[in-house]
Amino acid sequence: MKKTVAAIVAAALAAVLTACGSADQAGPAATVSTTSAAVESPAPDTTWGFTATTVRLEGVGYSVDLPQVAGGKGDARTEFDNGMRAEADKFIRDAGPDIKVTGFRSEVARIGRHVLSGVLGIEVDTGGAHPATYKATHVTNIDTATALTLPDLFTDLQQGLNVLSTQAAELLPKTRVGTNFYFKEDLEPRVQNYERWVATPAGMRIYLGELASHAMGYIDITVPWSALDGVLKPDLRAVVSS
Repeated sequence: MKKTVAAIVAAALAAVLTACGSADQAGPAATVSTTSAAVESPAPDTTWGFTATTVRLEGVGYSVDLPQVAGGKGDARTEFDNGMRAEADKFIRDAGPDIKVTGFRSEVARIGRHVLSGVLGIEVDTGGAHPATYKATHVTNIDTATALTLPDLFTDLQQGLNVLSTQAAELLPKTRVGTNFYFKEDLEPRVQNYERWVATPAGMRIYLGELASHAMGYIDITVPWSALDGVLKPDLRAVVSS
């Protein structure tokens, strides 16, 4: 009897180890891949059931992995997917034999209870010393199936921008820029300096750009939602921090 029980336990353990090994070896498809492991998400039973995916866009002069979502609330999914595609099209339409457009570090950055956030990384090579680097973002309010932009966030847009500019000046030295030179005009309270952002539970992650140097790369900061409480529209913090 003891030998029989031991054999059963050993067989069960082997089956578990085999299953874990198979899961570790599974990989995404070449053109459309599920990447939910890279997405910050609440527990599955508190979301609309979205899954992060990637669609490869390829043509003459371009190859871009486009962040998309599958499943979930249909109208919100359509709004997010179309919004991300529109951002990619701004770069793809200029691609050709002499202009190469490639993607890098793109992702569905957040699937929350009330919000979807995506970031698209793009490099444009026109034959210069190095390619130009860009980030584009799109944020969708799941509840209303509408895009969230800076004017949608703040009761007064300029006041919101003023707070973002102050926060950016405080947070930038904590990034790899440190005390190095950077273009201070890139932190001025203007829409074009802060329109590339995604919503995360920790705060508003803003992609500031290569404001120090190309070698130092694209710089981003995360402004805590608590720092924006005085300028956010009523009830929006619950949406963007979900």
